[in-house]
Amino acid sequence: MNMNGTKIRALILDYGGVISLPQNIADTNNGLSGMQRRFNDFDAVYRQYRPCYDNGRWSGREYWLHIFRHYNLEPNDRDIARLIRDDVASWMHINKPVIRFVQDCKRKAITLAIISNMPRDLLVHIEAHAQWLNLFDASVFSCNVGINKPAGDIYALCLDRLGLSPDECLFVDDSHENVRGARAAGMASIQFTTLADLLPQLAGYGLIE
Repeated sequence: MNMNGTKIRALILDYGGVISLPQNIADTNNGLSGMQRRFNDFDAVYRQYRPCYDNGRWSGREYWLHIFRHYNLEPNDRDIARLIRDDVASWMHINKPVIRFVQDCKRKAITLAIISNMPRDLLVHIEAHAQWLNLFDASVFSCNVGINKPAGDIYALCLDRLGLSPDECLFVDDSHENVRGARAAGMASIQFTTLADLLPQLAGYGLIE
């Protein structure tokens, strides 16, 4: 039950850091180190330019060109292609216990959805290789809708696709900012750390036994 007594009918998950393991940013920075470059501020720069890549405004090439220009580097097509490939790979380490949990939810007929900030290069790879994607009843990816979390419209789009009201849904994300966005949209929300910590919280909402 939600705090107002409404029954929770859907579980909505983030991808990065929930369905997948947290990204190891060093994997992508290693791509730059292969060109004899490594930057202590790379994590901040990587995230600084990410919103336009995640919402589909920029291609992967445009995203990495902005990072190269930030560091006054001269890119070539081979460098950019490798960095796109390594970046996608860095987000593809799936949290297998979470997938097993999702499969169990599906067997129990719990409605499932995804809301994720995700660039198109990563989404194309997931759609081609991730069978678990079919377990979800609805999905909203930022690159397809031009909106990033924590903007309220992205949560509203998911609710519309599910045909549910905000108080019938529970959202799980590893980002505190995105959790706050979901709460502002009227959904119960939990910040993810580990599956072991999540399960008793879900039981408290009556979503699982």
